Amino acid sequence: MRGKLALALALVAAVVAVPTADAAPKTPKVLVIGLDGARYDKLLAADTPNVHALAQRGYSSRSVLYGTGMAPTVSGPGWSTILTGVWPDRHKVKDNSFAGNALSGFPSWLARANTAKPTLDTYAAVDWKPISDHILRTGQDRKFVLDGDALGYEGSDEKVAADAEKHLAQNAADASFVYFGKTDIAGHNHGADSAQYQASLRADDAHVGRLLRAVESRPDYADEDWLILLTTDHGHTPTGGHGGDSPEERMTFVIAAGGGVPLGTPTAQPKIVDVAATALRHLGVTAALDGHALGAAPADPFESVTLKPRQDETGVPASVLGWTHDAPAGWTVRTTAPQGVAEWQGWSFTTDDFWTRIAPGQHREANVRARGVFAVADPDEWDDKGAPSTLGRFDSTLSSPGYDVAGASSVTVKFGSHYRHENPQRASVTVAFDGGAERTVLSYGSGTADVIAGTVSLNVAVPSGAQRMLVSWRLYDAGNNWYWAVDAPSVTR
Repeated sequence: MRGKLALALALVAAVVAVPTADAAPKTPKVLVIGLDGARYDKLLAADTPNVHALAQRGYSSRSVLYGTGMAPTVSGPGWSTILTGVWPDRHKVKDNSFAGNALSGFPSWLARANTAKPTLDTYAAVDWKPISDHILRTGQDRKFVLDGDALGYEGSDEKVAADAEKHLAQNAADASFVYFGKTDIAGHNHGADSAQYQASLRADDAHVGRLLRAVESRPDYADEDWLILLTTDHGHTPTGGHGGDSPEERMTFVIAAGGGVPLGTPTAQPKIVDVAATALRHLGVTAALDGHALGAAPADPFESVTLKPRQDETGVPASVLGWTHDAPAGWTVRTTAPQGVAEWQGWSFTTDDFWTRIAPGQHREANVRARGVFAVADPDEWDDKGAPSTLGRFDSTLSSPGYDVAGASSVTVKFGSHYRHENPQRASVTVAFDGGAERTVLSYGSGTADVIAGTVSLNVAVPSGAQRMLVSWRLYDAGNNWYWAVDAPSVTR
């Protein structure tokens, strides 16, 4: 293993070598490799030297999918999300039938690159045929397609690897996507804990190595800047299967090297929508996507908090750090409510991995536009210890530091909002200038529809002469109702 890993590290270092400061610009090239149903933890625990090499040379992180309230954890939504760079609420692929999809309005990153720069050589090789039929209908100069369901994935994956190997070695190969399907079948038939699943991951790694060697063999590769991305569409349960909301089924990942991506494991996990954004950035193509190129996600003040292990939420593993009421510097939380579940006694700062475990299947998994740490007011879970809602109402306010608004006639308050409503629960966003009275700029109340994975943008008029503006998010008059998650708040002129 050690010898194979050292060899693989040397190979990947050559393929994704970073140019020196005074070197001439190199030609950008992108290769995205998809391993259907490959669980990140199992992939890194296996004898997979080529995958390890990519991870150690570049960027590597677990990620999480949507779930109930957005789409099931199956391949149709997964690969549509990866290849288009937008979430299922936009591309409308909700299952493997692709019924009612809106993919014509959200082309793949290959199609976007092909449209923006027609001289680019675009290529795809897949053996799950629906990817070709629905997601990659257009936008590839060359496409190699097999029907793995009919022909069997072991032989089909081998043929995909051979065709991609030849293409990468001999053609311009500016933008390429290569898909392997066997591991998903191994997961279904034997489970993610099985020897067969491990063997399939090793076969995937061998295919990855062949593609990397093909890139390294190119006559002009020294003058090329290669970005290699590796990802998956969903995970698998230990005994096999996916489609549900468990952490194992929602487990995805992004591994990348080259192309200016940051090194190491990020503090805030990426999203699979970032794959398309990263590929397009490297090719110099702009697009309005849900994803952000790796390393380019907006700054978020909530990332600075220190998270703690569970207290009352015994269903969360003790090893998962994921909540605190201690606000970031300059932020405050004010709460009036009888004592309930400690983690949700007023606004809390939490993560997807922690929050979605407390009550799966209640649309918490659909909070896909939040990243890393976000703020949550969750009276539904607060009420689960001692029924405090029989004693009084939940009322909690999260307030920002003062934002500089001097000289501005208006500003934009923007934040991610994931809100589920049930009467009599109410919520509001207010602003106050220079210590003055609060002004309501957004309210949720009777008749409010759920806001699932939304982005709120509020234009706020600034009074003449105002210097500082405080923004507050309040969830109140709530009992055993629902919740509100807020992320990445910002104020811009």
